[in-house]
Amino acid sequence: MMQIRNSDKLVRAMKSLEDAIKYARTVNFQELDNSFKSVLQAAVVQNFNLTFNVCRKMLRYKLQDIVGGDVVGNEINNLEETKSLMKSAAKEGLISNLNNWLEYAECEYLTQASNSTIRTFEKAASFLQDAAELLETCARRKNNERRVA
Repeated sequence: MMQIRNSDKLVRAMKSLEDAIKYARTVNFQELDNSFKSVLQAAVVQNFNLTFNVCRKMLRYKLQDIVGGDVVGNEINNLEETKSLMKSAAKEGLISNLNNWLEYAECEYLTQASNSTIRTFEKAASFLQDAAELLETCARRKNNERRVA
């Protein structure tokens, strides 16, 4: 049941991120007033962070289904724990490009720790593709199904 709830949440979060990215792409972004640019960037980054958080929870729950027990803990509170989760997810074949996911994790923590949003804003579209792949992979994998090497 937890998996279904997270799938629905991820679909909604991805749609919101996709809408923010589409809007940012439809306007001539470079010609916008700086204050409006920052509003669009903030919308994309906020949706990126929301979607990444749902992906992280989905990965944790799916890994718990696959390997059993508590994978990383109930809450993932820092970048190192997130990276550990991503490495476990790659090992189990839930994500295909570990380097991308590690970079997304850094983007999320970078935007939380500083006011630097440009890197996250630029990574959002590729993240959306990887999140869609994660959703598809999790839907295909049955509980307790280990990766076939």
